[in-house]
Amino acid sequence: MLLAIERSTSAASAALYRDGVRLAFRAEPGRGRGDAYPLVRDLLAEAGAAPGDLDAFAVGVGPGSFSGVRAALALAFGLALPAGAPVRGVLSAAAAARAYRRAHPDAAPVRVVGDARRGHLWCFDEPEDYAALVHTAADLRLVDAATGAPVRGDAPPSEAAGAPALAGLAEGRSLLVADAARLAPWLGGVAYAAADATADDVAALFLEGFSGPPDPVYVHPAVVGAAAVSAV
Repeated sequence: MLLAIERSTSAASAALYRDGVRLAFRAEPGRGRGDAYPLVRDLLAEAGAAPGDLDAFAVGVGPGSFSGVRAALALAFGLALPAGAPVRGVLSAAAAARAYRRAHPDAAPVRVVGDARRGHLWCFDEPEDYAALVHTAADLRLVDAATGAPVRGDAPPSEAAGAPALAGLAEGRSLLVADAARLAPWLGGVAYAAADATADDVAALFLEGFSGPPDPVYVHPAVVGAAAVSAV
């Protein structure tokens, strides 16, 4: 039985699957940064399952809420420990892009963006082959939120006024925005869809064979090293 957890945004969710079929799903908006256990406890109770029934775990690893991702991973590792069950990570941005593609098969290439803080945006471009993903910050790139210029190393944000970056990033793309409330100052006049992944989206990528290491995605080189974020 697979347990999938997504807590990179405030809309926490968890899903339970057996043999690729969903048994139960729960979402609790506003709980993405709190204790991860109550959501999973209630999900298992709804499905009439016990922690010992779980034999695989898939966790959305971000980018997003530091505390939410870490809490979800800690819970998954704790539940997996007795049986030595595998815990895998799924890039939340990739899960959101994949879900959008399933719902809109004829859409333009999907680009997911989010707030990387420090005046920067992170960008994820839908790959031609999801098997190429590594589910780390190497799948992302950083750009200046004001100019759209690539950020190299841990450069400070531009002092330029205005916000042309998102308009440029949306050109010729289906733009998805993670946690759009955080990017409100830059979203004026830009067409976009929400990119908040759910546990179902995380489970879908895992079940397709696309997952990676169970490590949180940190988008700034100051945290994980200058080579971890592409500046292409």
